[in-house]
Amino acid sequence: MEWIALKHALLSHLPVATGLLLPWALFASQRAGRGIRPWWTVCRYLGWVGLLGLLAALISGSAAGRAFGLIPAGRIFPLPASGYGADALLFRHAVIATSAALFAVPALWAMNRARKDHQSLGVLALVLGLGWSALLLANGYSGYVLAHPGRPVPVPPTVAKVVEAPAPPVDPEAQAPLRALDYAALEALHAEPVKSAAHGSRWIRAWANPAAASAYRAGRALPSGALVVLSSLEDRWGRPGTEPGPLYVLEMKGEAPSLTFYWPQVPVDRRRETGGETRAYWRGQDPHLDACRACHAGGMADPAQRSRWRVPRVRQSPTN
Repeated sequence: MEWIALKHALLSHLPVATGLLLPWALFASQRAGRGIRPWWTVCRYLGWVGLLGLLAALISGSAAGRAFGLIPAGRIFPLPASGYGADALLFRHAVIATSAALFAVPALWAMNRARKDHQSLGVLALVLGLGWSALLLANGYSGYVLAHPGRPVPVPPTVAKVVEAPAPPVDPEAQAPLRALDYAALEALHAEPVKSAAHGSRWIRAWANPAAASAYRAGRALPSGALVVLSSLEDRWGRPGTEPGPLYVLEMKGEAPSLTFYWPQVPVDRRRETGGETRAYWRGQDPHLDACRACHAGGMADPAQRSRWRVPRVRQSPTN
């Protein structure tokens, strides 16, 4: 049965070929007169070949439907379905094939009636033969559509076209805070690093866009659209070291601040601060930023808490 099921596509070509060739022979056999008998033979030959091919296609199609789980056990036909989906098309394909097999009986009877040598095959054979050929071609077309699922299935014009929802916009900062990485293009709010206990006792510098610079210096509330970035360096023996620390970003979106913490490569000895993460990128409502949000609930922190611990100057030794 598995071999027969796999041969369904091959066997289905026989009835389709009959549907294509039989109408020409039927029209040719309508001429009365001597020498018409060979066209009877052609019509009858094509008719019997088409019937045998159709029966073989029906048997192999039924086997294929069961082998691929398209026809439930205990059923002859697939489950009926409405609409224009694959299930509905499979059911119609089976109905058309069965109708073609039933229509073959009167068509073959009309083509095999006793005729005199000078008579045509007859209008009845022409009408029934053309109807049978149309069913064979319709069955072949429905099978072709089933075998090529990429081919669009025609949709009736009364069905409204479904408008697909637009794809959500791609977040350009999904992998890294791009604007914060370009902090050197902003205005530096102090000339040299200061040590900040609130930011892990790192040495930080503040950078701001024009909307934030004047308000930051004056200690006023940051306006909407303000962007402040803190770049940082790890401490080394009480002075700024060479190891870069994380970036701290504050952006005012309306009345509420949006915070971001970005550390592209966390040193091994500092990973306890990030819960073991080797790369930290926290933003928005990330739970890691709860302490930051508590300090910056109104935007900028209290100016009185700003660090003024600057880089210690190297004492010049007196020269002789």
